[in-house]
Amino acid sequence: MTITAPTQLEPLAAEALRHLQALLRCDTTNPPGNEALAATYIREQMTAEGIEPIIFEPAPGRASVWARLPGTGAQRPLLLVSHTDVVPVERDQWTADPFGGELRDGFVYGRGAVDMKQMAAFELAIFLHHARAARNGEECLSRDLLFLAVADEERSGVFGMQQVVAQHPEMVDAEYALNEGGGFGVDLAGTRFYLCEAGQKGSAMVTLRATGMPGHASIPHFENAVVRLGRAVWQIGREPLPMHVTASTRAFVRAVAARQPAPRRQAFLQLLNPVLSETVLRTLPDAATRLALRATIRNTVTPTILRAGRALNVIPGEAIAEMDARLIPGQTAESLTAELRRRVRDPQVEIQVALSSLGYEMETTNPLITALTHAIERHDPGAIVVPYLFPAVSDSRFLAPRGVKPYGFIPHQPETGVPPASQLAHAHDERISLANVAFGVRVLADAVARVAG
Repeated sequence: MTITAPTQLEPLAAEALRHLQALLRCDTTNPPGNEALAATYIREQMTAEGIEPIIFEPAPGRASVWARLPGTGAQRPLLLVSHTDVVPVERDQWTADPFGGELRDGFVYGRGAVDMKQMAAFELAIFLHHARAARNGEECLSRDLLFLAVADEERSGVFGMQQVVAQHPEMVDAEYALNEGGGFGVDLAGTRFYLCEAGQKGSAMVTLRATGMPGHASIPHFENAVVRLGRAVWQIGREPLPMHVTASTRAFVRAVAARQPAPRRQAFLQLLNPVLSETVLRTLPDAATRLALRATIRNTVTPTILRAGRALNVIPGEAIAEMDARLIPGQTAESLTAELRRRVRDPQVEIQVALSSLGYEMETTNPLITALTHAIERHDPGAIVVPYLFPAVSDSRFLAPRGVKPYGFIPHQPETGVPPASQLAHAHDERISLANVAFGVRVLADAVARVAG
C-alpha cells in the first residue's frame, strides 16, 4: 500500500496523523523531559470530547496523563500505554527538523516517530473514537479502556511509570496492557511474521574490579590490574554465555520453523539445541536477526565503560569495567554471577552484579493475542503473529509485578528500501510512512474492538 498524501488516509488514520504531528512538535527530549508539553496537548484533545483526564506531575514539567473510558465491567480493563519522552538528537545530522513533524515523500519525520509517539497517537485516536461512539449510544465496551501516556521511559521511569504504579496503582489496574516492544513485521522464507512481545529480559549492571600491584610504568610486571581486567573482559566476551530457553522463545522458534521449507525446518529447530545453536545462527543471512535471536536465548553482558589510571607513567593498582547485562526471565543476580565466575577465575578480579529489574514472561495464548492475530490476518493476509522475548526493557517491567499482562505490539509493516522500525528508533531522520500510520492504527483499532467489544 502506497500513501503519499494525508488526503489518502481514512478518517481514523488522518486523526492519528494529526495527533502524531502535534506530539512530534513537542520537544520532550529526555533529559530534561518536559513531557508536560505532550500531556497538555493530549488533555486538550480529551477535554474537547468531554473527557476529564488526570495529569500526574511528580516534578515540574515531568507530566504523565491518564484517562478512563468506562465499559460494562464484564471484563477487566485494557490499558493503552505509551511514553512521550524521546532521546536527544544531533540536529546537524538530520535533513528535517526533528521537532517539526514534517511531511515529506509519504513520511512524517521527527524524533519519536517510531519510538514511540506514533503509538501515543494511535491509542489517543482509538480512545477518542470509542469515547464518541459511547457518547452517541453506538456501543458499550465490555472492558474499561484506560489511557496512559507517561514521562521518563527513556531514562529510568522514576518520573513516569515507576511513580504512577507506586502512587496511583488504580491507574494501571487492568488485565492487559498494550505497549511498545513488538509489532514489527519480519519476512522470513516467504512468510511475514509480526513479533508480539510476550516478555522481556531483566537488566543489571555488572562491575569488574581488578586489583594489582602499582608501580612505575618503565618497569612492567605481571601483576598489572589493567592487564587483569582486559583478560577478564575478553574471557566474558569471547563467546556467548550458556543457553536459557523460555516458553515464548520456544513458541517463536517452532512457529517460524513450521513455515520453513522442509530441509530448513529441522535445522531452524536446532536453534534450541545448545550444541548446534551457534551453527544455525551463522547460517542466517541477516546479521541483525542473528544478533537479536542470540540475545533471546542467553544472558548478555556488554562492556561499555572502562576506567583505569590517571597518569601515563604510573601502573594503576585498580582497573574497573562496567557492563550492561540483560537477564533471561528466571535468571537472577546470583545465577549471572556464577556464569561469569566460571569464565573469570582470577581471584584478583571482583564481580559485582547490581540488578535493576527481573525479567518476566507472560502467557503466549489469551484473548488479547487472539485479537491481535485476527487483526493481522485481516489487514495483512498470510502474515502471522508470533510471541517473542524482548531483549531489552520498557515500562512494562513496572506493570508485570502488579498483575497486569503487558504485551508489546506497535504494528509496522516492512517496506522496501526503508530501514526497519528497530533501526529507525533513536536514529537520525527518524520517520514513519503514512502507509504505516494507516496500517498501525487500523490493526490496533481492530484488536482493541475485538478484545474489549
